[in-house]
Amino acid sequence: MAFETGGHECKLQFLRPNRTRRNSLFLVVERILCIQREQGEKAIRNVCTALKIKMLNPADMGFLAEYTAVMNPVAMALDILQGESHVHMGFLLPTLSQLQEKLKKLKSSCKVCRSLPAALQTGIQKRFREVSQDPELIAAAILPPKFRTCWTTEEVILKAGLDYMRNHLEENLDEDVLANSSHSDEEDFFAAVKSENLQAGALERYVSSSSVGGLAILHSFPQIKKLSIKVNTSLPGSAASERLLIMLPYY
Repeated sequence: MAFETGGHECKLQFLRPNRTRRNSLFLVVERILCIQREQGEKAIRNVCTALKIKMLNPADMGFLAEYTAVMNPVAMALDILQGESHVHMGFLLPTLSQLQEKLKKLKSSCKVCRSLPAALQTGIQKRFREVSQDPELIAAAILPPKFRTCWTTEEVILKAGLDYMRNHLEENLDEDVLANSSHSDEEDFFAAVKSENLQAGALERYVSSSSVGGLAILHSFPQIKKLSIKVNTSLPGSAASERLLIMLPYY
């Protein structure tokens, strides 16, 4: 009955929260506001009357509107991190950084849900404090051409990531030098000097490059591309894996 009433009165179906979908509650509230905006308050009132439940008052609708405004960037961040388009590990810290900035701006505009942005910020900081200081993850965030060093203004964080990259680029170059070394002991003795200059120059050129042509730019920096593959290759999100397992019986 609820399904038929909602479809008849609202032209859109009401959604139900789902424990396995992290954004489901947000989507439920967003659908209610969408129905009110497109079909008017009367449609929701008719559904409430038919189902014999209390009608949402203006204060309730105001709260729901503010809730969706605050949770919208959270839902977008979750979609990015559990999606299939951006599966690089380097998307984690920039996504969290941007989410924190958006929540910070929302704190001043909230009237009813004032504590929600602060609670979300506290939870994110508690959960990801150690992760956000991991040099490897910071380097992973710097390596995608989409971000490089523009995703945070904290110099200490950027320095940790760049130092990690310098050290590992030097190791990679040393391996290449040894693999291609000549029979001259003198040249091999000074190979480290050459490798340090090469890795420093490549890193500076990559970070300062103005190109925004996507991952293709990495082809111009073979050593950086190699390091990017190493630190940005991760397991797919649970949502993608779940969809794959669901489809298995059909093959």
